[in-house]
Amino acid sequence: MLKIFTSAALGLLIVLGAATGFCAELYEDPSTGQLYTRPGEGRTQVSMPTEKIGALYEDPDTGAVYTKPGGNRRPVAPAAPMASSADEKSSEEAGPAGYSTQAFSDAVKHVVSDEEAATFPKMKLGGEAYVGYSYDFDNESVNTDNTHRNKFSLNRGYINLKADLTPNVNARITPDITRLDGTTTVTGAPGATVTTANKGDFEFRLKYYYVAFHDFWDLYPSLKVKLGQFEGGWLDHEEGLWTYRIQGTMLVEREKFMDSANLGVDFQGKLPAGYGEWQANFVNGEGYHKDETSKYKSIQARLTINPLPGNDYTKGLELTGFYFGGKEDILHKRDRMIAFLGYKYKNALFVGGEYLWTRGKDSFVDPSLFATNPAGVNNVKGGGFSLMGWYRLPFMEPVRLMCRYDNFDHDTDSPNNTVNRYIYGVSYDLNKYVTFLVDGERTVARDYKTATTRGGGYTSSYKDENFAKVDVLVKF
Repeated sequence: MLKIFTSAALGLLIVLGAATGFCAELYEDPSTGQLYTRPGEGRTQVSMPTEKIGALYEDPDTGAVYTKPGGNRRPVAPAAPMASSADEKSSEEAGPAGYSTQAFSDAVKHVVSDEEAATFPKMKLGGEAYVGYSYDFDNESVNTDNTHRNKFSLNRGYINLKADLTPNVNARITPDITRLDGTTTVTGAPGATVTTANKGDFEFRLKYYYVAFHDFWDLYPSLKVKLGQFEGGWLDHEEGLWTYRIQGTMLVEREKFMDSANLGVDFQGKLPAGYGEWQANFVNGEGYHKDETSKYKSIQARLTINPLPGNDYTKGLELTGFYFGGKEDILHKRDRMIAFLGYKYKNALFVGGEYLWTRGKDSFVDPSLFATNPAGVNNVKGGGFSLMGWYRLPFMEPVRLMCRYDNFDHDTDSPNNTVNRYIYGVSYDLNKYVTFLVDGERTVARDYKTATTRGGGYTSSYKDENFAKVDVLVKF
């Protein structure tokens, strides 16, 4: 109630101030950049918007407004300047400093009171689910339990619990809900199988569980440190641009070279003046599906450069390099490198392309057939690329067209190891909570069972497939 009352009072002051020249009185803590509606020890008065408009930062999880960047804070859009002289607005419509009354109102509507700012922990509960229906045009693809893939499915579900423990410490717990793959257990004589009891059941597992420290170093306020099981250095970044995780995983995860979460310690920060960001972590490397199996650890490092951050038309251009290196054990390497070039314009357009290099154990290889050349299976070199894009129709803004093409060679030293994947579709944003996607996916995989210069032994984890799907994203 206090926040509602405060926002209403500020709105009234703004409307009055637009006509009389009065500026709302707010108070800033210079050490944190937090804004308050009341004076207090160490706080200095600021007049809005002439001193701070266009330089405010909002924490979307708490609604608090700051005068300094850092952590999860995002710039508050300063809104449109006043119209030109050819279309000049009256003083009743325009606020001070050339900003509209609506812009001023948007900038200060989330200012918090003393009581709200001092209350911790601040909790936020959310969720996300991927629901879909798939139809196989070829009527050939089946699940591991020989059931057909023409079905409804709950592809993935998340429960997100986020908490601000202090102004500089927050935490996240995210269980991951997924269906088991329906494996079987071999017992007794050869050929005798017993179906596992939980075959096809849903599994409740932990994906993220970490504590994050931010805004603790005045010399570098954007530095954030995470401890626990957290988002990796690449997939979370790429999926944020692509936005179609409901359709399926990205190239490096689809080909089983990387998981989206890992256990360890993570560091990340921003480059000055909007020129990009970086992230580096030291992790087990096994992903969140498996426990650590050896003494060897892995590192992930990402550097994203935005070379032209000066205006809305160029700031969405990015160049990114990513490296994931380590060992699974003394024989098996875990090396992945990605080079990415992309461009995103607001929420209207995205195009991007990446090239992926891999070296190490490959799930497409049967190790038992390489007894005479173990180094070959342990250090298989692969390479491929992914091209992707989406476009929001200007005359029908909830609708976007999307497409993607993957090409990956699982052994660049041998023939017949390439997977080609074609993805295309159209999505509709019902609102910010629900998105519908109608898409097609066709996979063309080589038959890896033929002999090669390395002695054969490639068994594709993909058959040739041709699907139509309806996917629904629900989040809150």
